Amino acid sequence: MREETAKFKKFGSFFWLLLLGLGVGVPVIISLLLCLFSEGPFRLDVFIPFVFVFGFIIWMVLLMLIAYGNLTSMFVKRTAQKIEQLPYCFNSSFTSRGNILYIDVEGGMIGYISACNPKEIQVFSASRIDKPETIASTMTGVRFVFYLDGKKMTVYTLVSNRAVNLKSQMGAEAISKADTFVELLKAAKRNAEGR
Repeated sequence: MREETAKFKKFGSFFWLLLLGLGVGVPVIISLLLCLFSEGPFRLDVFIPFVFVFGFIIWMVLLMLIAYGNLTSMFVKRTAQKIEQLPYCFNSSFTSRGNILYIDVEGGMIGYISACNPKEIQVFSASRIDKPETIASTMTGVRFVFYLDGKKMTVYTLVSNRAVNLKSQMGAEAISKADTFVELLKAAKRNAEGR
């Protein structure tokens, strides 16, 4: 049987390499090409401002992609295909902003693939989670939260770029979904602690 993940890692080394490669490498290459193909000799006083301008633009785009889980979704999907190989019966799963949460209620286990650590399936005993609850807000959306080894995990069931009426069908469905997963987490925790 596969061992539990000893320490939760939200950010993996692959993510940092990807981020630095895109956030530093791309602005340097673009600026270098602009300076080399412009008329006149290469000038450092032109190159450095270009790096900062392109770096700022690319970092803004990267931050938006990270916030919505789009930067590494392809890698998360590829890693998720390996979940069947694990010796657990993950009977519930939820995908939110590029992260995937798996729950084995009977076995009391939790699986998690983070958008910021997309190459690794992290597996935990549900006894390590605390305070699962639903949080519903008209302005910030609907989500369920829980603490894993003291670190807050947030899983959105509804995110919108406008205010959402929580009593509407869409709001009620999101709250119901969040409540369901809170109950699943609590049941998994009870089963893990009962072993």
